Amino acid sequence: MRAFTLILSFLLLPANAFACEYPKGPVFNLLAEWTKTCGHPLCGKIHIAEPSRLKESAKGCDAPGWISMREDIRATVVAGGAVMFGEVHDNPMHRDLQSRLGMSNFTSVVMEQVTNDKSAILDTFWRDTSKNYKDGDLDKLKTAVDWANGGWSKYNYDPLLLAILKGAQPIFAGDAPLETVKAVAKGGEAAISAEEKVRLALDKPLGEKHDAASLGEIEIAHCNAVPKEALGGMAYAQRFRDATLADGVMTAIAKRGSTLLIAGNNHVRKDRGVAWYLGQRKPDMKTLSIQLIEVEEGKTDPAAYAPLDPDGKPAADYVIFTPRAERADPCEAMKAKKPE
Repeated sequence: MRAFTLILSFLLLPANAFACEYPKGPVFNLLAEWTKTCGHPLCGKIHIAEPSRLKESAKGCDAPGWISMREDIRATVVAGGAVMFGEVHDNPMHRDLQSRLGMSNFTSVVMEQVTNDKSAILDTFWRDTSKNYKDGDLDKLKTAVDWANGGWSKYNYDPLLLAILKGAQPIFAGDAPLETVKAVAKGGEAAISAEEKVRLALDKPLGEKHDAASLGEIEIAHCNAVPKEALGGMAYAQRFRDATLADGVMTAIAKRGSTLLIAGNNHVRKDRGVAWYLGQRKPDMKTLSIQLIEVEEGKTDPAAYAPLDPDGKPAADYVIFTPRAERADPCEAMKAKKPE
């Protein structure tokens, strides 16, 4: 199987090739640059959020996160699983890092940013490009999937899309269309057929603690400006999106043997995100959750950044610390719209 021979470009050497020496390569050159220029002690560092991920070969090394993550990515690809790479959507530095991953060594890429009503279009595009990147393919891809009207054009995904195209790997649709998500947010469970709920594993409850945690996070993420009666539908829509992304991952793996998922950090949570739905539908599937998290001034304990489930267990396997993107306070505009 091809998945057993494809390994990320920065993973090609044997597990002991670097020993404890910090590596070189496109990804880690960028991490080293962040370490020097960011002005925060965590920038460019890799934190092992799940302690059991620390490998024997990494103990006592200066870069245990790198060594352990390298081995885990290799193992996940070889096992035909899903490497889930989280991001903050409006941080262009996250796309810079993702574009350096060596896409030609993955068998496919699932993107949250392309909705599953474009699946047939993506299949046709992949077939017609003949697996060889040509000038103009990026524009053709964006036109084919109506990128300009998909809600993502305000962010620069061109470096990542170009890297995928040049790596000659097919893109699989991840999310549900916006109108469908809106309908689920408004109608809740009633907006989805019983058959679809069973197929997507939405018939299986997350549990009270996870439901409560999800509601709380949604309320905070929307600056406490959303009516409380709307939160339940929004939380169910989040579940629907996670389950739909998991479905896209399963499709990609069934067709290509393994995959890389690009999605927001909350989607790649292990406790209630995509990995949870994959576990319900295919318990033996190997997954790896890596989050790109922005550093915060005065916050220097890496463990304080790692997402936790309601019982305090890690909800990600690795955290890569990145510089913060410059942005206005999103809550100011949202609170201004909130009725008195």
